[in-house]
Amino acid sequence: MSLQLNISLPKNLVTADLIRQKNIPCLCKVAKEFEIEFMDPLPEATGVVQGWDRRLLDERAVAGAGGLYTHYAFGLVTLDQVQPDVYRIVDLAFFNRIFGWCPILENGEYAPPGKFSDDDEEDDFGR
Repeated sequence: MSLQLNISLPKNLVTADLIRQKNIPCLCKVAKEFEIEFMDPLPEATGVVQGWDRRLLDERAVAGAGGLYTHYAFGLVTLDQVQPDVYRIVDLAFFNRIFGWCPILENGEYAPPGKFSDDDEEDDFGR
């Protein structure tokens, strides 16, 4: 099942041009629901992601500690409209201040899991 964003965006040329872009900046907020928010200078709107799996998401982006959201990150999203107010998420990445960009979806499929543990011998942290 692919991930879909249910969002009501203004029906105008600016939005039409925006949706054709790749890697649209957004804010991703995950609690019980997974929300994607677009802010000024983009058309301001918030939508809900359908079809996501928390375990698969956590394997690709480190959850935060405390607060309302397990994930609260700047993101980049590429969308493909499938019907009015419904968009297939083609690509999605979260930004993490320690690990950088964490791909969540690539070409509509979950990206390979991230490497976040300290036991990787290739790490040279503290050396």
